Amino acid sequence: MARRLEAATANPRAGARLADHAARLAAARIVSAYVPIRSEIDPMPLAGAMMVRGAMLALPVVEGRRMSFRLFDPAVDLVAGPFGLMQPPATAPTVVPDLVLTPLLAFDRDGFRLGYGAGHYDRWLGDHPDAVAAGVAFAAQELPTVPREAHDVPLHYVVTELELIEGRRRCA
Repeated sequence: MARRLEAATANPRAGARLADHAARLAAARIVSAYVPIRSEIDPMPLAGAMMVRGAMLALPVVEGRRMSFRLFDPAVDLVAGPFGLMQPPATAPTVVPDLVLTPLLAFDRDGFRLGYGAGHYDRWLGDHPDAVAAGVAFAAQELPTVPREAHDVPLHYVVTELELIEGRRRCA
């Protein structure tokens, strides 16, 4: 978290650089992003670049131990959810994204990520093996190896302000 905070403070516009890598990601009908919290890198420029390519935008919704995604409508206010998340209201349609932009605390070049410990993204990705998972992070969040557990689902990609890294999980 300290590395991420330092990177965010040093380069507050790093999220805009994520969009430079959009063309190398798999095309998507629905891309999910998230409203950044704490010092997370902002995935919205990357999501916006995917929308220019024709994707619709969804945001995560957490209800208990379950995470789903609802379509984002900029004309409708987001509501406060658990963990300080801002999410679409219950009236927004629930969807299954093709490309999931995933927050993280740390990552390694094999595509493993260290999340916040609740397992929402790992459970969702495990239940939706056809979805492409792309972690978004500052380059400073990279570690040689992150701790791995049996339930961890590796990412297809990690996108940083400096590069797009292909994880060991490959797209079909």
